[in-house]
Amino acid sequence: MDLFLTLLGNIAPLYGIIVLGWLAGRFYGVERESLAGLAIYIIVPIVSFYYVSGLEFKMAYIALPILVYGLYSFMSLLFYKIGQRVYPDKRANLLAMCAAASNTGYLGLPIVILLFPPEWVGVYVFALSGGLLYEATVFYYIANRGNFTPKDSFIRVLKFPVLYAIAAGLIVNAAHLDLPHQLDAIWAYFKGAYVVIGMMIIGCSLSKVSKLVIAPKFLALTFLGQFILWPLLGLSFIALDQSVLHWFEPQVHKMLLIMSIVPPAANIAAFAATLDLNPEKAATTVLLGTIFALFYIPAVLVLSGLY
Repeated sequence: MDLFLTLLGNIAPLYGIIVLGWLAGRFYGVERESLAGLAIYIIVPIVSFYYVSGLEFKMAYIALPILVYGLYSFMSLLFYKIGQRVYPDKRANLLAMCAAASNTGYLGLPIVILLFPPEWVGVYVFALSGGLLYEATVFYYIANRGNFTPKDSFIRVLKFPVLYAIAAGLIVNAAHLDLPHQLDAIWAYFKGAYVVIGMMIIGCSLSKVSKLVIAPKFLALTFLGQFILWPLLGLSFIALDQSVLHWFEPQVHKMLLIMSIVPPAANIAAFAATLDLNPEKAATTVLLGTIFALFYIPAVLVLSGLY
């Protein structure tokens, strides 16, 4: 119980920043797009570069983005097929997005920053590159209901500055170059800015919910994917690695577990609004999933026995 309360105490302040983002978006006209642009094109690349440049890279880590991409794609296609059996319309596409795409970036990364030393956070950031590739390919294909070509995917991948930042960080890492210590304070500012801006992006996204649309069947299927099947997949791979593969350290196992238990991605609401995929239902699902995760994440971390 003490460990649960400690983890809850670490995570709860992040939710306070989400509330501030909701207030800013609801009452002061702060736009999610402005915050997201600042994060995507400036803050995230700088933070990612510094973390990756400082990690102790091992060849086994190459498997991490491949694993993340594969799991995301599997979950999306699985729930797209399930959605087609349950719904005769575009709700099948929305289900695939809500049940598979999780908030590993704006929520997962701040949690990892809170719980792990900087040298391990770089491993998590490197693994996230698989999630970015998934978002630019399978996720975007399903969101656009198939109106998507390999060329479109390639162009979207090229538009992610964080991938260039990760590549640059790996080059610096491989060359064993030391970054100037004078930049450490600036990097600390950017790290703090990422946590604040990332949380506020979630809040701003949720502030646009004009009304709550609770669909019990849709919500149950989403929670089945995000909070039951995703953790089972994560824990299954961790057990496989612990008993057979022996690729990764316990710290990596913990980070993989965090990736598998975060709630639906906040940008689902924005995608749904842009593409007219039941935006109120999408935003409601993200909101309820995010609230549920406040208690679910520390509970799973404790029950897993990894912490």
